[in-house]
Amino acid sequence: MKKLLLGALCLVLGATAFAAEKVIGVSLPGPVGYFIAVRDGMDTQAKKEGVKLEYTDANWDPIKQLSQIEDLVAKKVDVIAVAAADSEAIKGAIAIANEAKIPVIAFTNAIGSDEDGKYDGVVTYVGQNEVKTGALTGKIAKNLLKKDDAKIVLIEGVPGTPPQRNRKKGLTEELAGTKMEIVYNQTSRWEKERAMKIVEDLIQKNQMDIIITQDDNSAMGAGMALQEAGLKDKIYVVGLGGSKEGLAAIKDGLIDGTTYMSAVEEGAKTIEAAGKLLRGEKLEPVTPMIQVEVNKENVDNFKGEW
Repeated sequence: MKKLLLGALCLVLGATAFAAEKVIGVSLPGPVGYFIAVRDGMDTQAKKEGVKLEYTDANWDPIKQLSQIEDLVAKKVDVIAVAAADSEAIKGAIAIANEAKIPVIAFTNAIGSDEDGKYDGVVTYVGQNEVKTGALTGKIAKNLLKKDDAKIVLIEGVPGTPPQRNRKKGLTEELAGTKMEIVYNQTSRWEKERAMKIVEDLIQKNQMDIIITQDDNSAMGAGMALQEAGLKDKIYVVGLGGSKEGLAAIKDGLIDGTTYMSAVEEGAKTIEAAGKLLRGEKLEPVTPMIQVEVNKENVDNFKGEW
């Protein structure tokens, strides 16, 4: 009889634990190294929170991401955490989740036009202010040049995306009132080879003091082009992101400065926010992540994650 009672109790406890398990649907925008590091942080924090994560990846297709979020809603997950493939197209998916009373947390890529990442359909945004990050690249350029008069080449990411728009806005605002002028700008679409080709073409046409890029891949491509032309010691290169390759490129002298923010920490903070939400705790509209300057003097203080 005791064995029967014990077995029944175990079944009840097991059923209760299963019923209590909360599921967070995580909608990723695409398969890049940054989000591998984000997932590492999420997985570690999920164990601490005692929740299950269900991942989807849109492969940078907004329509696919909408369909995947519809599936998460149909599965009745408890929270949806989303990094938008497209900050405008994702609004329909947010509305669907809101209608189903499933709370939404945004991370990495802000939704809508608010610079801080606030959005009415989202409980909190975990990530950086891209305008401030763009301004930081301008500050790094000033620190490198140590003068108020310079010709700048700007190499941008994918046109129309929030990082491209807002990073450019921040840089432009930072340069206002100086004699530092953007004499040419072009898109590399975050690709090293495209950036390299852009700079190879510009070397013959444009005088420049510094190249500012919106990502480390492009910075490395620019640095490689300058190095091959024997001009790296005359023209500075600024990246953004603090990738493993970017940090190594600073040590090697291929680029001169970049920014850093922990992708692992961003992932952890996202799931931590979801855990607080599930416990009924109040969240602020924005959970900020801050980019900091990296240069040859302090690069050894940072560890690449992606």
